[in-house]
Amino acid sequence: MSEPDFIVPPPGLVPGAPVAKPQAPETAIEGTVRADRSLPSFQPPPGIRTPSSLPAAPSAPAQAASAQAQAQAQAQSQSQSQPRWRLRSADGVEMRIDDRVVAGRDPKPPAWMAGAVPFVVEDPSRSMSKTHALIEVSGGRLRATDLDSTNGVRVWPDGGDPLDLEPGVPTEVPHDAVLLLGDVAFLAERMPDDGA
Repeated sequence: MSEPDFIVPPPGLVPGAPVAKPQAPETAIEGTVRADRSLPSFQPPPGIRTPSSLPAAPSAPAQAASAQAQAQAQAQSQSQSQPRWRLRSADGVEMRIDDRVVAGRDPKPPAWMAGAVPFVVEDPSRSMSKTHALIEVSGGRLRATDLDSTNGVRVWPDGGDPLDLEPGVPTEVPHDAVLLLGDVAFLAERMPDDGA
């Protein structure tokens, strides 16, 4: 078979030969053409699970209920296994500490403090920050953490010198120590086992 002596023009250059227009879907933007091709299947590297093999995430309400149930169970088991504490002010305000409490004029526990209970302290002089300190029982001991408050947190042990807390560093508060949140003073006491 011999090759022709003339050049064959590409389709569409010869008059009279209609060029077929691609049919665009009705929703396509004018001037765009959608490719009708499929991509080759993607194989993830060894050890990586494909999205279809991952377990489905529980719905947001189910996650919230599960997290709340876990926090309550943890708080209940901790309160049964470790001693309880209370802070008392000279004017009769009492703050019971079974697990974690965030104290201040209008405390809003951050998200990372799951299960922390807000405790509002009246402070007409406004020496306390809105979210002033985290007070918690850990390993049977009372600890306080300054949450970057304006006027700070101090621990004043019975017979000792006052200690200014470094923000963000949990510090032990001994039995019978005075805990100062701004200018508001509380006496730290381990509660009797009967819960009185």
